[in-house]
Amino acid sequence: MALDEAVLEASPPQALILRLYEWAAPACTFGYSQAFQSARSACDERGWKDVAPVRRATGGGVVFHDGDVTFSLVFPWNKTCAPETIYKNIHRGIHLALKAAGIASGLWTSTQREEGVRLHCFSLPEKMDVIGSDGKKILGGALRKKGIKGLYQGSLRAGVSGEIVREGVEREFGRPSLDLLADWLEAGRVLEDRYRSSRWNRRR
Repeated sequence: MALDEAVLEASPPQALILRLYEWAAPACTFGYSQAFQSARSACDERGWKDVAPVRRATGGGVVFHDGDVTFSLVFPWNKTCAPETIYKNIHRGIHLALKAAGIASGLWTSTQREEGVRLHCFSLPEKMDVIGSDGKKILGGALRKKGIKGLYQGSLRAGVSGEIVREGVEREFGRPSLDLLADWLEAGRVLEDRYRSSRWNRRR
């Protein structure tokens, strides 16, 4: 999470940077505006009492990372481009990459939405989320805008490798860079203490 923010802050305005995560153990992240206790309770209910939830810089709900493909994309954010369009473009590309790999998926297009806040990101699909053949959500994400750049953080639950994500991004945006400069890595290490701190994670 810290490195995602560092890349957003430090990369050039026109950079297209894709990061693919590997988790050493089960993890939990939750949206910037969510209450820490909601995420803590969600982990406890799942039996993850030893997992410390980490607040993201992006929005969205609680995401359990336990075999998903987690990724982030830093991209140029055209000032005339609405968030809904960005979600649609990213998710459409990955949907098409899944389809090309023979994996059935679709884009959720319903305009109906239940009232209230969804604690869990994968409880129900939002418009333009990717769903599997059973209608359940398999890809969701959240955004943050910083000047003329954007950060998308997503989770894909389709039993595939990160190569599908890379192919999906390339379909819509062109080939992303997977390289991280040394000063970005150092900036991420500086921010890491904040993301581990109670002040950040328990701010709400």
